[in-house]
Formats: sequence, structure tokens, C-alpha cells
Amino acid sequence: MKLYDHKWFPFAFLVFGLFVHLMGIGSFSIYILDEAKNAAAAMEMQLHQEWILPTFNGMPRFDKPPLHYYFFMLGYKLFGINPFAARFFPALSGWTCFLIVYIFSVKSFGRKAGFFAGLALLSSIHWIVQFHLAVPDPFLILFVFLAILCYERFVSSAFLTKNYLRASALFLGLAALSKGPVAIVLVGMTILIFMILDRKPFKVHFNAILDFKAWLLFIAVTLPWYVLIAWKTDGVWIKEFVFQHNLNRFSAPMEGHGGGFYLTLLFVFAGLLPASIVLFSAFKDAILKRKLPVVISLAIIFSLITILFFMVSGTKLPNYTAPVYPFLAIIVGWYFAARESRRFAWPSYLASLLIILLPLGLFWAQHLVEIKEVEAISGWFLVPAFVGIVAFILALIKKWELSWIMGNLGFIAFSAVLLIQAFPTIDQINPVVKSEVLWEGKYRVFHFQNFNPAFVFNMNRRFPAVESHINQLKPGDLILTNQKSLPAFQALGIETTQVFQGDDLFENTVTIFLRVD
Repeated sequence: MKLYDHKWFPFAFLVFGLFVHLMGIGSFSIYILDEAKNAAAAMEMQLHQEWILPTFNGMPRFDKPPLHYYFFMLGYKLFGINPFAARFFPALSGWTCFLIVYIFSVKSFGRKAGFFAGLALLSSIHWIVQFHLAVPDPFLILFVFLAILCYERFVSSAFLTKNYLRASALFLGLAALSKGPVAIVLVGMTILIFMILDRKPFKVHFNAILDFKAWLLFIAVTLPWYVLIAWKTDGVWIKEFVFQHNLNRFSAPMEGHGGGFYLTLLFVFAGLLPASIVLFSAFKDAILKRKLPVVISLAIIFSLITILFFMVSGTKLPNYTAPVYPFLAIIVGWYFAARESRRFAWPSYLASLLIILLPLGLFWAQHLVEIKEVEAISGWFLVPAFVGIVAFILALIKKWELSWIMGNLGFIAFSAVLLIQAFPTIDQINPVVKSEVLWEGKYRVFHFQNFNPAFVFNMNRRFPAVESHINQLKPGDLILTNQKSLPAFQALGIETTQVFQGDDLFENTVTIFLRVD
């Protein structure tokens, strides 16, 4: 009997998945730029009891709709304002996706499919890291996934179970409140192309989705907040969000995140390793099948549309294509559900070699960085490499399925080292933590021009601008700025002493603290 055929296995596997998604979510500070702005905006909304207009440091934030802020606020209500609270619901969203992938695959294709589909997500380093960040993407991924799965259930019921269609509309509305119109575009194009390609006449499909309650539900979920924000900001928020943060991002690179079309393919392949190794073979199998299960057809269509959409987009980031991961995981589980053990042969060799070389490469590269904190934990990266060696030995003796499982466990171990050892260690040298001795007291803090947004969340307060409070400055006040803004500040003629300077991690900026004399 295989491991995944035991009665106790589903419970154990789902609990293990919960552990992987939650491990280390509070062990390092809110620091990365996007995470810091999102977590701080939710903090401000909570502190000022604001439910409509997101703000960062008191200024309107036009980047995203509010759903993720509401989840963060609930986290703060439950656990206080801290990194664990900000990341709790994103992590729970990832585990929910994993749970649905497993259960849906088991019911559709058997326990073997469910296990390898779930394992595909757990072993993806990008998947696990993505759901350890306080950003809107986890909620977009979850609700888009649920919208398409509910539509699949509606189609598979021969259009008889209208509640599935209404649930799909509900989740699509929540997805649109998570990150905006991109959810409607991707899901809408997927369903449209499926309707065109399906054997049932297009007219049958079209008439089936003309359900008044479904459309009313979608509008009731999505429209009220957009109306309220348009009213509260005289349309400015809608204009900035639609034109600057959607159309402009699609038409041209923003914030230096451009690149060739091939980057999108690279992001997907690298992001879903090691499962992505078998995607070409899985897609080939699907093409050769005369009749595919509806969920596999929808998964392929959604994945291809999403990849093509972001291939032509001007701005390219790895998280943009992350919504395809649950669908690709289901395809991987379906592919491995066949009984031929040889399907694991060459993938098991490649997966084991990758997880041997990846940590060994980082172990060697850390000597080039010359950061003593990193050197102290570098030995931990040998753990996933050792697991990879075991996987390679199993492949040599033709235990290919077991080798594939062990190789995947090596990738999970690598994620664990990153989240439990590497990230918390590197976090100790970020300027927010290093300057804490300065700002943890009752000093008044002002900012001048650009500054590291992580300070707003970690200090749990807004920073007034020097320019508008120049006459209120007193000796002992702290001024937060960066090196590029320093000459402009010095031109103001304010007598100060520099009391801190630190390189910002992952950004080409230097944080500066000045004290008013």
C-alpha cells in the first residue's frame, strides 16, 4: 500500500501543509517595500477606523482595492499589530488553496493525483514565500481559483446547479476587490474561450450563464466600494487606479520591472519548480487526449491566457503569474495519476540534482557576500542538499516515485531554511531594526521627501513632513530621509546631526536619521 492510500494520510498531509504555510510568518519584520506599504495602510485604516480610503502615512494609496486591507485589519484585531498578524490571512489563503487542490484532485482523479498535486504547491519555493507576505496577491490567487473551480462544477452538473454559478460570481467579485479588473479579464477570457472550444454549442453555454442572481451577486459584492471610493475622492482614486496602476503598468514597464516576453515563461518555470519539470509532458498528454476532463481544459486555458497576457504586459513581476500555480498543480497531479512509475524516472533525477546544486550554490555564494550573519547560518543550506542526495540515490536504484517525493521534500526543506533561518537572520541587518535604539523612545519623528516605508509599520505611526512643519521643529526631533534627499534637506539650513546611516536591503537607497540640534 502506498503512503497516500492510508486512511490517516489525508489528515496528516493537510496538517503538514498548514505547518508549511504558517512556518516562520512572524519571525522576520515587515520590511520589503510592497509588504510594508500594504501592512502600514491597513494599520492606518484600523487606527483611524477608515473603511473606504486606504492611506499610507496619511496620503491616499491608489495601488489596490481594499479587500486585503480588511483581512490584515482582522489579523491586527486578533493578534495585535505585528508581522504575524499581517501575514496570517495571506498564509491561510495559501493553505486553503492547497487544501482545495488536494481535495478536488482526490475526488476527480484519486488519492495519488491529490497527493502529487498538493506536493507540487508545497515544494514550490515561490508559492510558499508568496504566501508569507502581507500583499494582495494571495487573495487574488485564492478567489480566482475558486471562481473557476465553481464554474467547472456548474458545467459538470450540465448547467443544472445554479448555486455553483452564483458561487463563481461571488468569488469573482471578491477577486475584483482583491486586485482589480485583472481578475475579471483573466477569468472572463478563460470562460469565453472554453465556451467557444467546448463541444456543446456556444449558445447553450451563453444562455446558461445568463442567471440574474449570479450577475446581481457579482455586482452587489464588487460595485459598492468602487462607488463609495469614487464619491469620497471625487473620482481621483478610480482615475489613478485604472490609468496609472493598471493601464500604464500593462502598456509600459513601471518601477524598473520590465524585460523580454520570455521572462514570464521563466517566472512560471522557476516559480513552480520542481513540478514544472513535468509540465511539458503533461501538456503533451493533454493535447493527445480526445476528451479532457473539464477542470483540466479550464486549467490549461487559464494558464495559457494568464501567461500570454503577462508576456505582452510592459511590467513583469514573478507574482503576476502566480495565479496559475494551483491550476498547474492539478494538471501535474492528473499527469502522475497514471500508474506508470516510469513517469517519475527522469524528473526524479533532475529534481534531486536541482535541490543538491541550489543550496550548494548558495552555500558557496555566501562567501562572496562577506556578511557574518549570513555565514553563521549557511550550514543550514546543506540540509536540503543532503535530502537531494538521498533522492538521487533512490533514483539510481529505480525507486523513482519515492525519489520524486524525496526531491520535493528537499525543496520544502529549502523553503524552511529560508523562512526560519535565513530571512530572520538577514532581517537583523536591515536599517529599521538597526536604528530601533533611536526611535523606540518618545522622540518626535518627521520625514523629508522619500524614506523607507517599513518605518511607518514598525513604529506604528505616521511621520509628518518636514516641509509643512519646519517652524515646529525642536531640538531632539528626529528626521527620517535617505542619502539622495540629503542635499535638498541641507539647503533648508536646519541645524542637525546625522545619528544613523544604513543601506536599505533589496533597494539602491541609504536610510539616514538626523537629529535636530
